Amino acid sequence: MSIMKKLSAFSPVPILAGCLLFLTGCAPYISSLDPEKGTVGSYVVIEGGNFGASPAENTVKFGDISVPVGDISVLSEKKLKVRVPSGAHTGKVSVITSKGTGISSSNFIADTANEAKWTFMVYLDADNNLEGAGIDDFLEMAEVGSRNGVNIVVQIDRRAGYSTAYGDWKDTRRFLINNGSNPSGEPIQNMGELNMGDPATLSDFVEWAVTNYPAEHYALSVWNHGDGWRMSRMKMDTIMSAMPRGEQEPILKAVASDDTDNDILFMREVQDALSAARERLEARNITNAKIDVLGFDACLMGMVEVAYAFRNEADFMTGSEELEPGEGWPYNIILEGLTDNPGMAPADLAKLIVTCYGNTYTNEVTQAAYDIGRVTDLAIKIDEFTGQAINGWDVIKSARINSRQYHPAWDQGCWGTDIWDFADRVYRNSSYPTIKNAAAELKSAVESFVIQEFHSSDMSGSHGVAIYFPPDLNSFNNDPQHAGYEQTNTFMKVDFVSNHQFDEWLKKYYSKIP
Repeated sequence: MSIMKKLSAFSPVPILAGCLLFLTGCAPYISSLDPEKGTVGSYVVIEGGNFGASPAENTVKFGDISVPVGDISVLSEKKLKVRVPSGAHTGKVSVITSKGTGISSSNFIADTANEAKWTFMVYLDADNNLEGAGIDDFLEMAEVGSRNGVNIVVQIDRRAGYSTAYGDWKDTRRFLINNGSNPSGEPIQNMGELNMGDPATLSDFVEWAVTNYPAEHYALSVWNHGDGWRMSRMKMDTIMSAMPRGEQEPILKAVASDDTDNDILFMREVQDALSAARERLEARNITNAKIDVLGFDACLMGMVEVAYAFRNEADFMTGSEELEPGEGWPYNIILEGLTDNPGMAPADLAKLIVTCYGNTYTNEVTQAAYDIGRVTDLAIKIDEFTGQAINGWDVIKSARINSRQYHPAWDQGCWGTDIWDFADRVYRNSSYPTIKNAAAELKSAVESFVIQEFHSSDMSGSHGVAIYFPPDLNSFNNDPQHAGYEQTNTFMKVDFVSNHQFDEWLKKYYSKIP
């Protein structure tokens, strides 16, 4: 029998069935990309065939950069919708399933020229007596708006009983701030009521903002009440009860108290929230997820303990040793400077915040910018000083009493003391060479750590960074949170206390002074 006769003896139906069986085992293939050019964070539709039935069954890569599963949507067996991942460059796109790999015939062109230079995030917790000030700051940001490669992204939570402006809504919303935006406008997301005192809420906001508004650099402003190294509900109750409630009355920012949920962020929780956000982002190949500039638009945050907490989570930080006015940062001036020069380096933005703040206020204010990369050196110099300062207690006591301190009259805690001022007084008056040398080196470490500083003329003795230093044992014991400043503490541990010796030296100091 001839070959032709043998082939004709077979029915076409089995041939077709066999072909279908063969096709179901085929590798995926890509026929087109729509669009073929885009920025990081934009969406691309991949057309082809033999794709997996669920996002988890498809590994999509732009070059060697994988798309997170959460950024893959299966529209059909022949169509996927994916977000361009951070780090993507011009090159082939591939889809990998258990059956094999499909690769695009043409390159996807990554448009890096239009990638944002900065995403400026504001965690604006106005679910408290600062609601009116929060709305004012929102409007200040909208005087400038996102432009020139700068994204301004805000998560704002509001509260009943204070401002009724702009729709008087009481939930939590996310906005991309444009010129002329206002709080009654359409948000990017309405989140319902969120607890802004929950670290998961902060972590989720940072991850969302970095994912949806990728940029070369990231700044984060944590906006609300603040009281330095600890943060607690007990302290905030004291502060809030002493503050006037009328939105037109002067309010001092005393980090994130949420009245609706009766919660507040401990400093440890802020630290852990930023760490968690960064870990999740880096797990998705977003490699530049570290915060470039972390700013606290809040009171009393200019402390070595605070900066030390973020030594792995940010490069630069800004904070005030003293209380802040309720109006806080002049966002319109800061953002105008940033959008006029979006290529500015992170250190320059941190300095700009200090300069703009200093140009806005004239009385009872401080503000400073820090190079967090040098905070460990500062902590070591503090240890070296306390290792030497074991004699001449009368001089040390006098230095502490006469140093600039930051202590709200209504609070039994918040005992910040300017480090440089204290060290300088010890240096000038001690008769012990080893103590003088240690004090001089401590001053130098402060000068390296503080890259920009402002204080009004009535705040002499301020040099940018404070440390927790109650003047005597009675003041220490009367601080409701003093147990948190001991190495034996296990609740919301303070890294500076756990890793260094200043708390132990305080005990010795209190035992020696008259």
